[in-house]
Amino acid sequence: MIEEFWYNVTMLKSILKPNRIIASFSELPLDMLVGRFPLALVDCDNTLIFKTSHTINEEGIRWMLEYQEKGGTVVLISNNAHPIFKTLAQHLECELYEVAFKPVSLYYRKILKQHHRTAQDVMVIGDQLLTDILGGKLHHFYTIYHKPLTSKDVGYNGVIRRIEKKWIEDYEQHM
Repeated sequence: MIEEFWYNVTMLKSILKPNRIIASFSELPLDMLVGRFPLALVDCDNTLIFKTSHTINEEGIRWMLEYQEKGGTVVLISNNAHPIFKTLAQHLECELYEVAFKPVSLYYRKILKQHHRTAQDVMVIGDQLLTDILGGKLHHFYTIYHKPLTSKDVGYNGVIRRIEKKWIEDYEQHM
């Protein structure tokens, strides 16, 4: 029984491995990504917006504006709702999907259809393995894990965040 448990944990860990790990949007080469992935689905909390202060990650916003200038399309997608998300979407002149129920969001298909894209055209950028990365993997998107902007999170995420941090460190050693 213990062997089966560890087998399942190992399988989950391999499924959740992102294609790329970054600490900053500046690590993402715009020219290469726009040509390869014309559609970016980007998480809000702790990726673009600091979870605790609800201030904006200016570097991420600059990156997305330049990504759009080069012809890419940005769609914001979050499992939460906050007025700053709408403000951010208006600033970026992009779509916003709140309370999206990632990783099993029905919005993924809707977004692909609206933008006339296939899974190979999409990259997902987010800070959680069990929502952003798993959602991307389930839909065969290219996945980019952005290390959380802040380590502080809602209570129930504490255990998950500790496991994620350990797994991310292990992924980085083997990338």
